[in-house]
Parts: sequence; structure tokens; C-alpha cells
Amino acid sequence: MRKLFLITIIVLTAVVAMFAFGSEIPEKITIDACADTKAPVEFPHKAHFELAACVDCHHTSEGLTAETAKDMEVATCASCHVEPEKEETPICSQKSLKKNPYHIACVGCHKAEKKENAETKAPTKCTACHPKPA
Repeated sequence: MRKLFLITIIVLTAVVAMFAFGSEIPEKITIDACADTKAPVEFPHKAHFELAACVDCHHTSEGLTAETAKDMEVATCASCHVEPEKEETPICSQKSLKKNPYHIACVGCHKAEKKENAETKAPTKCTACHPKPA
């Protein structure tokens, strides 16, 4: 049952991403494919355009840019990281900073940014991205 639920979430996320990227790059996206014990993350997608290249996160979409997105099928992180095909691919159900693909990429980048600029607002604490329920 859980596997069917995860597959459904992945498919819905992919469909939403295809429509969103087909017309306009989304302002924000909700990362919720692996949100089982923590709140989903509201990711300021457009705010990262000036900070990173699209392929930094969408590493399987060679040549992806804001300009090429409408002509490409853009895979979501969940499409590979919920049930990875390869053993070495990080799985998002892991909570560790060294095993969860979001934690590796996002927190790693944010910590590097904090090292360069202590005034940055790049979050590094769990509750900054996963707010506690009200």
C-alpha cells in the first residue's frame, strides 16, 4: 500500500512539474515526496535562479536552463530518489545529512554559502525548512 502511495505521489509530482515547466518556471515548489516524519519543504524555486545553475539540482537534465525548460522533460528529484535504481544513489527516506539527497545538496550548499557570507539567510537548521506544525 505504501509503495502504491509513493508511486502515485511521484507520478503526480512529475505531471505537475511537466505542466509547470511547460508554461512557466514555478515561483515555489513543495518538496513532499519523502515527508513522512517532517513537514514538507516549501522551496523558493525561482529565488535560486541567480544562485545556481538548473543542472546543479536537476543533474540528470543535461542542458537544462530557464530558457530550455519548456522544451524538455524535467525529472523531479523524487523520480530518482524515492526508490533509486542504483545502490549508490541517495534515497530521500534517509534523514541523515550525509544520505538524504536534499540534505546533501541543499544543506551542503547553504553551509558553504554561510562560510563565504555569514549574513546569508540560507537555512541550515531542520526547522528552518521543516516548520513544526502549529
